[in-house]
Amino acid sequence: MSRSIPKHLKDRKKYAIVGDGGCEVWFFHMLTRNERELQISIEPRLAQKTILSKQFKKIKELAGDYYRVFWIVDYDVIERESKECKKGDKPRSQEFREYYEHIQKKLSEKVIVIVNNTCLEFWFLLHFNFTSKSFSNCDGVQKELKKYLNDYEKTQIYFTKQKDIYLQLRDKIPTAVVNAKKLGEFDIQNPKKSIAEMWKFFEDENIKSIIK
Repeated sequence: MSRSIPKHLKDRKKYAIVGDGGCEVWFFHMLTRNERELQISIEPRLAQKTILSKQFKKIKELAGDYYRVFWIVDYDVIERESKECKKGDKPRSQEFREYYEHIQKKLSEKVIVIVNNTCLEFWFLLHFNFTSKSFSNCDGVQKELKKYLNDYEKTQIYFTKQKDIYLQLRDKIPTAVVNAKKLGEFDIQNPKKSIAEMWKFFEDENIKSIIK
């Protein structure tokens, strides 16, 4: 005899996270471990390098099955890969711009693009201090972050075993949201501006009602 799904579980909204950074995957794994009421799927399931075109394809697939899809982007990676691309290849920044504009025009009700510039650690930093400083790379952000998390390491062991990165930051999320909002939103015309758009995830009406 099959058991019916309780209404409070059936009505919960399902979310998907897309990104290729290890930090993002580890962070959201810890978030979902601690916030068990949230229904979040993390794609790809393993932290591995995934080209933009595959991420974009995955986003379009997931948009049909999930209430909302968040695409987490570290813009420093796009900038670095644009500089490294071979002559004649389309720069990653141009490729991202095309995907970004398509999402804004066609998928904005289902897909939220979250840009962190320079990287996710900039969002972590805003939990402790407001800054609009433009960092040239993520190493600079990590150095600043270590003033507050002096043992910080960009490793899976640190994020998930030595320290629960999410629990270290959870109580400071409201501060980070306020600080990040002061920086405004990502501007495709001015992509190098320091931005931490993770507040868009935490300000989602359903997520906000669970993570108080």
